[in-house]
Amino acid sequence: MNYKRVETLGHMMSRGIFISKNLQRRWASTKLMVEMDPVVDKQLETAEFNPKKHPGILKLQFVQVPEWIQNGMVKAIGDGSMKSLRQGGEKLAAYLNQRHPPPNAAEVNRKLSKVKQKFLEKFDTSEMSEEQIAEFLKKNSINIKMALKQHVYPWHAIEYDATRSLHYMLGRAAQDFAVLYRIFNEIATTDRDFKPESLFDFGSGIGTVVWAAHNFWNKSLNEYYCVDPSNDMHTVAESIIGNQLGSPKNVYYRQHLPAAARYTSNIVVSAFSLFELPSAEARLEVILKLWLKSDNYLVIVEQGTNAGFKLVTEARDFILDLSNKPSENDDLRPFHIVAPCPHDLICPRYVLDRTPCNFVAPYTTLKLGQHVTNKQERYSYVVFKKGERPEGVEPWPRIVRPTLVRSKHTICRMCTGDGKLEEIVFTAAKHGKLAYRCARYSNWGDRLPLQIRQGTEDPE
Repeated sequence: MNYKRVETLGHMMSRGIFISKNLQRRWASTKLMVEMDPVVDKQLETAEFNPKKHPGILKLQFVQVPEWIQNGMVKAIGDGSMKSLRQGGEKLAAYLNQRHPPPNAAEVNRKLSKVKQKFLEKFDTSEMSEEQIAEFLKKNSINIKMALKQHVYPWHAIEYDATRSLHYMLGRAAQDFAVLYRIFNEIATTDRDFKPESLFDFGSGIGTVVWAAHNFWNKSLNEYYCVDPSNDMHTVAESIIGNQLGSPKNVYYRQHLPAAARYTSNIVVSAFSLFELPSAEARLEVILKLWLKSDNYLVIVEQGTNAGFKLVTEARDFILDLSNKPSENDDLRPFHIVAPCPHDLICPRYVLDRTPCNFVAPYTTLKLGQHVTNKQERYSYVVFKKGERPEGVEPWPRIVRPTLVRSKHTICRMCTGDGKLEEIVFTAAKHGKLAYRCARYSNWGDRLPLQIRQGTEDPE
């Protein structure tokens, strides 16, 4: 199977990749049969737990940044104006939520050709030779460049100085922490034997990855390696954790990725950092380095916008494609995707849908100088784990849109282990009381402890 990114369904079919009729629709409409996971089914029948708390539920309410971290933020601000910094944080957060990656050269050239064509349409060039047209365009290059700017996203790297680092802290800390808390909670819940000793954080910023990881693995983690190009970000991160009681120890800060990959970490994270890289080539070069530095887990997360989802998918497909084109520098150990995908296949939403595959992280805003409110942050992510997928264990489908609870039925839209988007209307009569109740109490981002079989139900 070729795991390389595919832009459209037509592109896939032109390359000879088979797409079933089921996958050619946004949601499947064929008859499906649901089979409860036998272990969970037995646990439910013996009342070991009830469907409201089945093991596929993430069980997270609104996540709040710990009190000791918020106290550290106050120290980091010092004599600065809380009101002014908070307003700056709100503006920066709004800008980041609308951001796009830098356009690639091919995209710019396509748009430049269109701009030139429209420019020439304003003039009579019927009697001009190709050389004369080229010279005419050269003389008007300034006007053409100005017109091109209206069609090309004006990407630029953000320089995080001391003030802007504090803006980021107040504008994004609560959201980032809630997202990372949710992802790490899933890893810790599904892999209870995982006791990382070292963590590598690319684009570490103010330290939200360190805070969240420390919350789950503080007894085992004894080294945090943080890379960020901004020394001011490092200063803020150090100020926040300081020498507070119970804060992470052995936190090391660097401005650049180490040249050698010989020093690896148990868990490697890139959180909200890929937008800062100047090109697709630079992004994939970093992803490869991070992959080689990972002993166990690699976590990639971006904001849940279309642009963020595309960057996560780009990284996802790149890692999956490594197994097809191994080189002497690649880590050839087997690996699989842990979350959110229950499969290692082409993402059906990326190929067939115009909406991103994203999830929601409930969070509580910071207390610093403002009224506390509950909000939700959307994010896209992928978690890789090195090693074979456990044998005999079929991944449970992931609910990828809000569950629709109705009278006597519940609608779940899921991504399944065979790489398809399925929609099932659960009823007690058709699927059994346990499966129906599990679906009813599950929501966006949860996994359903069951398997979906194709074409085995009798027609209604």
